[in-house]
Amino acid sequence: MRWLLDTCAISELVSRKPRKKVIEWIDSIDSDALYLSVITIGEIRKGIEKLPDSKRRDAIHNWLTEDLFLRFKDRLVPLDSEVMLTWGILTGRLEREGTMMSAIYSLIAATALHHDFTLVTRNEEHFFNSQVKVFNPWKE
Repeated sequence: MRWLLDTCAISELVSRKPRKKVIEWIDSIDSDALYLSVITIGEIRKGIEKLPDSKRRDAIHNWLTEDLFLRFKDRLVPLDSEVMLTWGILTGRLEREGTMMSAIYSLIAATALHHDFTLVTRNEEHFFNSQVKVFNPWKE
């Protein structure tokens, strides 16, 4: 099984109060089976930008640029034309059914669907009706 870590999941690694069960779950999975979307990289960078200048901001920036990029260098999933075609099908179907999904969540969902990933997130409700396989280690 291959896992796509949502931003909330990978961010547990630098959380001030990390959830032990989430960290233990991540540590229990073969690292070659863990993937990140480039969207997650953008979301983390956005979060860093919103922080005031501080040691914490510097530490998270270093974690992003010096740890995550190296750790996931071959497992950063881009938004390519195939993912975007999946996104078009997904969002078109959802809109036809009267369901709206934000651009960020729908792009993550399309990435998971296209690559047959199980999405690791605590935000299950954001992916309702998307047909994405979701795993919530906060609950397990």
